[in-house]
Amino acid sequence: MLSWLTRRRTPQEQPSAAGYLAPARSQDLLNTPRRQHLLENIWHRASMSRQQFKLLYQGPLERYAELVQLLPASENHHHSHRGGMLDHGLEIVAYALKIRQTYLLPIGAPPEAQSAQAEAWSAAAAYGALIHDLGKIAVDIHVELQGGKTWHPWHGPISTHYRFKYVKGREYQLHAAATALIYGQILTPEILDWLSGFSELWKPLIYVIAGQYEHAGILGEIVVKADQASVAQELGGNPDRALAAPKQSLQRQLADGLRHIVRDKFKLNHPGGPSDGWFAQDALWLVSKPIADQLRAYLLTQGIECGFHDTWTPSPRSFGHSFHAHLDT
Repeated sequence: MLSWLTRRRTPQEQPSAAGYLAPARSQDLLNTPRRQHLLENIWHRASMSRQQFKLLYQGPLERYAELVQLLPASENHHHSHRGGMLDHGLEIVAYALKIRQTYLLPIGAPPEAQSAQAEAWSAAAAYGALIHDLGKIAVDIHVELQGGKTWHPWHGPISTHYRFKYVKGREYQLHAAATALIYGQILTPEILDWLSGFSELWKPLIYVIAGQYEHAGILGEIVVKADQASVAQELGGNPDRALAAPKQSLQRQLADGLRHIVRDKFKLNHPGGPSDGWFAQDALWLVSKPIADQLRAYLLTQGIECGFHDTWTPSPRSFGHSFHAHLDT
C-alpha cells in the first residue's frame, strides 16, 4: 500500500485532518520572498515592458503555479518538498534566460534577423524550461480529490482539497513524453501562434516539448543546462559549472560562418561579371581574400573577438582551398 507523503509543514501548507491540502490561487502561491525574487529576476532577464512581461511570462507562470500547486518535483531527489515543482519551475526559467543571453540566436543568421527574433527565442527557452518536468504530474504522481475522485492535469487546475502520492513502478523517462498531454494548459493558442511564425525556432521547440532535447539544437542545450543548474543549486552543488556555455569548436564556428556567407553574401557562378566563387559539380571553390575578410566580419558580429593568421594552399577537397587559421578568443 502506498503511503501518503509527509514532511514538516508551514501553517499555510498544513493539511486537514484527513490529510488533504487546500488549492490556492497563483497570487498566493507566488507570494513568498523567494518566489517574488525569482519573478523579479525573470523580468529583468526578459528585458521587456511590464505589459509584455505579463502576457508572455507572468501569465504562463501563473497558470503553471495553479496547475502544480504544492506538488514536489521529485520523491526523494531535488525539490522534493511541498511546492518543489513550482520552485524548480521558477528557478529553471531564470537560469534558462541567463544562459540564453550568452547566445546570438538563431546561430548563423544575419544580425538583423537575430534582433527581430530575440524575444521569441528568449520566450521559447523560458517555456521549454518551465514545462520540461510538467509530465511528472501526469504519470509519476497520483492526485486524489476530496471525495475520492482522481485528478488529472488535463482537467485544469485543482479546484478542491487534494492529496497526492507517488506511483510505484513508474517509468522515469515517461514524464518527458507526457508533457505533450499538458503543455496546452500553460501555453495559450496565441503564444503558440506567435512562436509558430518563426520557422527556425518552431521545430526545435516542438522537440523540446516532446522531451527530445538531442534533436532540439541550442534550444535543447539551454533547457538541459538550466535544469542542471537548478538541481545543482538545490542539492548544494555549484550551479555555475552547469551554466558554463561550451565553447564551439573552430570547425563549428567556421562551418556556420561559411554557410551564412555562401547563402547570403557571395555571388557564385555569376555570369558576365566577377564571382566570389564557383560551384563545380559537388565542389565549391572560393576566392581566398574575400572569404577570409567575410569570415572575420561574421565572427565579430557573433560577439567573437578574433584574430586570423591565415594561409591558403590548393586542395582537391570540397573547398577549392583549405583554410588554416588560429583563432584568439
